Amino acid sequence: MKQIKYQLKNKMKVLFIQSKKSPVVSVQMWVKTGSADEKKGEEGISHFIEHLVFKGTDKFKVGEIANLVEASGGELNAYTSFDQTVFYVTISNSFSDVALDTVSQMMGYPTFIPDEIDSEREVVCEEIKMGQDSPGRRSSQVMFSSAFKKHPYGLPVIGYEKNVRSWSAKKIKQFYQSRYVPSNMFLVVSGDFEILEMKQKVQKYFAGFVPYKLKKVKRSQEPKQKKFQFKAEKYKIQDQHLHLTFKAPNVKSKDVPALDILAMTLGQGDSSALVKKLRLENAIVNSISAFNYNPQDQGIFAISAHYQDEKFATVTEEIFKQIDFIQNNPPMWDEIKRARISISSEQFYSIETVDGLASKAGGQEFYLGDANAHKKYLAAVNKITPQDVQKAAKKYLKIDQLSASFLGAADKAASEKKLQTLPAIWKKTVFTKKAALAKQKKVLIPKLTMTAKNNSRDQDVEKIVLKSGIKVLFKQMDDIPTVSSKFVFRGGARLETPETMGLSDLATRSWMSGTKDKNEAELLKSIEELAMGLSPFTGKNTFGFSLDYMTAFEDKALNLALETMTESPFTNEIIAREKSVMVQQIKSKEDHPSTLCVRQFMKSMYGDHPLAYDSVGTLKTLENIGRNEIIQLKEQVLNPENLTISVVGDFNKKEWLNKINQLEKRMTKIGKAPGAHALPPLNEIKKEFLEKDKEQSHVIIGWRGLSLTDPDRFTLQAIQAILAGQGGRLFYELRDKNSLAYSVSPLKMESLETGYFGGYIACSPEKVEKAIDMFQIEFKKLITEKVSIDELDRAKRYLIGQHDIGLQRKSALCNLLVFDEVYGNDYNQSLHVALEYQKVTREKIIQLSESLFTKPYVVSIVGKRL
Repeated sequence: MKQIKYQLKNKMKVLFIQSKKSPVVSVQMWVKTGSADEKKGEEGISHFIEHLVFKGTDKFKVGEIANLVEASGGELNAYTSFDQTVFYVTISNSFSDVALDTVSQMMGYPTFIPDEIDSEREVVCEEIKMGQDSPGRRSSQVMFSSAFKKHPYGLPVIGYEKNVRSWSAKKIKQFYQSRYVPSNMFLVVSGDFEILEMKQKVQKYFAGFVPYKLKKVKRSQEPKQKKFQFKAEKYKIQDQHLHLTFKAPNVKSKDVPALDILAMTLGQGDSSALVKKLRLENAIVNSISAFNYNPQDQGIFAISAHYQDEKFATVTEEIFKQIDFIQNNPPMWDEIKRARISISSEQFYSIETVDGLASKAGGQEFYLGDANAHKKYLAAVNKITPQDVQKAAKKYLKIDQLSASFLGAADKAASEKKLQTLPAIWKKTVFTKKAALAKQKKVLIPKLTMTAKNNSRDQDVEKIVLKSGIKVLFKQMDDIPTVSSKFVFRGGARLETPETMGLSDLATRSWMSGTKDKNEAELLKSIEELAMGLSPFTGKNTFGFSLDYMTAFEDKALNLALETMTESPFTNEIIAREKSVMVQQIKSKEDHPSTLCVRQFMKSMYGDHPLAYDSVGTLKTLENIGRNEIIQLKEQVLNPENLTISVVGDFNKKEWLNKINQLEKRMTKIGKAPGAHALPPLNEIKKEFLEKDKEQSHVIIGWRGLSLTDPDRFTLQAIQAILAGQGGRLFYELRDKNSLAYSVSPLKMESLETGYFGGYIACSPEKVEKAIDMFQIEFKKLITEKVSIDELDRAKRYLIGQHDIGLQRKSALCNLLVFDEVYGNDYNQSLHVALEYQKVTREKIIQLSESLFTKPYVVSIVGKRL
């Protein structure tokens, strides 16, 4: 990789990161203004402008930017945060001019047409309502507002509906011209391009930006916190959301590496202290985590827990005990090793994609003025000792620096009363005597380095079928020293019945309970010390294991994977623990109307067929499953004839085949792959409604679709592309023109017997019937009107571009190979899918649309009853 940084005459900085790994480029514009730079009455204007620059420029009308990018096979989006606003396009390098042209137009020449501003107000207000219905977003806002009383980090980035409805076009343009100036922006271009040529293109598209005078903003500063503070909010949900946040330094502090490792030690990964104590040893919480957030100004160190029932005292006591322990006892060197390796491994995975490269370099340039700051950060991380982590815990985790927030169904006064007890719990828990620990010996911690190799992405896939029936697909890619693999068995929900629904999910949750030589804690620690990913998964049709690791740890990683797959003891204790968590998660689904909408839709569409099964089951079906059922499932699934493996990356093929031979000797041969199930007929239109008191209603309309192997599936993908994306029909008609929603999209699923195809929207309850009518109009158009040649070409280029962009990741390629092989498709057809898309015609779209969208359909609605 090669980096160059320079500045245009208008003072705009430009950063190039040249990488020849994939024929893709990412163009990102970082604007040094975010919600924290807004004055009173302006809250949310940066986010609103993020929306409006897509709504027309000097060169492009409404919808044309998205249409052009997607017609060129690219993807575009933007986000606003406290400190910055970022716009980006990722696209094939042959269309780099499209990316540069569209980004330059949005950043330099937006028109802010009053009618379009008014239209987008409705969209943003729908987005605000969507956030109000989200427990996660609401609890996050309560957390930040409890920690920051004066500083704008305590205000919502998205702002307030009253503000969005009040700003004039003049006000918006004034704000834009005061902050979106060349000296306050920097452009990042990463990927496969020639530097001299790209310099000329950047000059062409960005040198003409008007250098408006930058309006300097002085942010309100947070007063020094001197005592414990808290905030509670009542919200009718099953889960209770607790956040304990301590003031932390900004991104430039030398304490950041130690705090990052402290967060990992306390609450990141299954072998971290809080996860072990509160989630694994005792299933007290649904989830618990710790994170260190260091933005431009003062940040926070947060510990977050989700739980049910009256567990406040138990949860907080354990959190404070672990804080106290680490303040009085430095962590073990093994924990430092785990954290160092995990952080170091991120350097490999973060550069798999060109947008990952651009985001990483852009963030470092924004905050630290150095796109290569990660090198200094890694050097600092590799010098951290247990004493450094202990010192950081003592310095920052203090009761007078604690802000506590709570979101739950209890009355606000009752919740505040609980929070007020925290200083007493802290006093009772903290200041224990130092434990008598044996003197630690420093452990050897390997340093991970990137070894330059030839890019071998063009190597063919090698397929090997062993005598036992195991199929193995190898694809060597040694550009980055990582490996992604999948072990896939036919199974999943198809091995369940309506009475044992949730069995496969319970099996995956319990599978990591240990091996012959390791208990659960030892196994999880061994996995995390290698920074490897090893996890069971299940779905409607399959069951299996995902394995990702760094090449340097290949032998150890494969041994651990082999032991985990075949030696799990499935202890009753761990099964009971995981069932209790599933019970909590079943109850938590009531907090998520979109999930309820999907569940209602699937049940109405498929009845008692496995496609309708809820992955976690029901409270009743969980009573019917346990260790015996899991062992039977294992024996049925783990059959060599039922196994397909894909391996992609920088691996040793001989080592892999040796381990696979060991694996097949450990598997039973009594299982049989499940086949197809009879589908219940869908003879009439069904409309299902579930009442929920939410700001938005969630709507799905859908028809029976295609199977996984149906030759028309490529035509259906083209139909989806015509409807999808910011340049697609649904976005343009329902969002851009009619402002019905923030979130609207087509939905598609394919399975062994059939699938579904339809649309989803989240909108205000009064807009539901209009949304359903408009969905039906758009689906009917596909039958009655020929898609234009231009629109079909756009859909094809979009699909081909998304295919190429997606396959930058080894895991995506790994999935493509293995699932095509499992389902009986030709993976070469998928690898060269452009040939299949070129066969799609306008006539085929009409024929398929007529065969699908003239049949009975299902409408699922969850929301308020008007």
